[in-house]
Amino acid sequence: MIQYAKEFLILQVRFAQKIAEVSDQTLENVLMDHTMLRNLFNLRVSHDIPNPLWDEFIEGLCGSDNPEDWTYNFYLQQMTVKPDPSDERRFFGCFSYVYPWRGTRKLRLHFENRETSAHGALSKARMTCRKSELSAMFEYIQANHPDVETVRGGSWLYNIHAYLRLFPPDYIKTAAPVGYETQFWALWGQFVARSGFIRQPAATQFLECLDEQETVEHCLRCFPYQVLRPECSIETFYNFYNL
Repeated sequence: MIQYAKEFLILQVRFAQKIAEVSDQTLENVLMDHTMLRNLFNLRVSHDIPNPLWDEFIEGLCGSDNPEDWTYNFYLQQMTVKPDPSDERRFFGCFSYVYPWRGTRKLRLHFENRETSAHGALSKARMTCRKSELSAMFEYIQANHPDVETVRGGSWLYNIHAYLRLFPPDYIKTAAPVGYETQFWALWGQFVARSGFIRQPAATQFLECLDEQETVEHCLRCFPYQVLRPECSIETFYNFYNL
């Protein structure tokens, strides 16, 4: 399990504090609705589903003289808790999928930087490897999920040519902006480098931009990239990878 840098969690706390400052929302609600801390803490909690550990985190955060240290120490404490096995996905190198997606015949594609070589995960040197991983994954899907109809993605990565070149052109051309999904990796992942380190200078520029904003909308625009969502027939993938 990757241990993420303290700066990555601080980035989200600072963002939540700013959103609470420029809106009528409480910090507690913003932390739930505009960060992915619940995910990082491995907590199942929502406005309708209480969790005493989340309550403990909020109480400690609001009462702490150093909310950033409190947040990271709480995260490290939660790192010792084994994740729910039902949440584990089968990985094909850097790629995985969820099927069925929300009760439909859609397959949700995921990427995670699990590169172990000295090269960047999306570098030209590793492009053949990434395509091989995708080919193996879709070969597995074809054999094990014959009822899949469509493939759906959703990530800031669809703004990056090095990522786009791995996929069928007919899939890429459907990518549409869906804004800033602040509860998910699809947006926050743009600040994470290999092995959980923070990506600079993107994080610093993000925080500097936040300091100048006075509305929620303008705060959201401080993210370098928004989430793009492509979707197409799975047959397009089978044809592209010659399956």
